[in-house]
Amino acid sequence: MAKKQYCTGLKNAPENINTCCHQHDRDYGQNGKVSRAEADRRLRECLIAQKRPVFAWCAWMAVRCLGWVFYKRKSKETVNGHSL
Repeated sequence: MAKKQYCTGLKNAPENINTCCHQHDRDYGQNGKVSRAEADRRLRECLIAQKRPVFAWCAWMAVRCLGWVFYKRKSKETVNGHSL
């Protein structure tokens, strides 16, 4: 059985990259505990840690520009205690 791919637009992303994208998806989801900006920063840092710095910055720019479409708005109380 093929593993689910979490990196939108990347077919068959390596597992270490897919893991970063999976965490980003969880952060963006309704039960995510961080702001959108923090989720995007965490994705970038994870990808840099995987020795993909150029891809990390490209992915970061993409999610900063387009991520609002996918981000699940959370209640004001659930995002680090700060209002959105």
